[in-house]
Amino acid sequence: MSYISKPVKIPDVPGKITLRERGDRVYVLYEIGRTYNPALQINTPQRKMIGQQIRNAPDMMLPNENYEQFFANGEEIMSNEELVKARDYEKIRGEYRMLNSLFEQLYYEFQIMAHRSPHYVVNAYKKRQINKVLEPLREIMKDEVYARFLEKLEEPEMVTDPDGNEKLTGLDYSDVALALTQYRGAMTRFAADRLM
Repeated sequence: MSYISKPVKIPDVPGKITLRERGDRVYVLYEIGRTYNPALQINTPQRKMIGQQIRNAPDMMLPNENYEQFFANGEEIMSNEELVKARDYEKIRGEYRMLNSLFEQLYYEFQIMAHRSPHYVVNAYKKRQINKVLEPLREIMKDEVYARFLEKLEEPEMVTDPDGNEKLTGLDYSDVALALTQYRGAMTRFAADRLM
């Protein structure tokens, strides 16, 4: 089932909304009716999932197509504070998804290169390109505890050895692969904690 990327307030319909936890996600269910079971002499509620609760904003959810079917008048009215929170969530989620796709390409390339040529120094151009992805990721995750372990990659330097030969020094492919692995772990945690 696909979700709409714009968050909405969980509908305030007393007795009709149920939250159901499955794994690390919480789904919002809407009661559409009841069926009487004569053998058990009870009414069994019939529910449809209308969205997924946003973990760090428990009064909001990402709706699915069922939400639009049952709540055709549109979104529940949100306060200005809730609207700001929804816009911030939507912006961070969109930026994170874009950066995540760029990051994954870098991650896999450097994992391969770390196996092929682990001790080759990564040139300045590649480090600048990597940092263009890592810096906004660090900014998005700056308030998280694990962000302090994430660093910008240092530029390589040209040094002269005792024999007078110039040599490029700095982070090699295995160093960069390790740094990207740390970022990947932080990103996985961030997505689970903040973006579902």
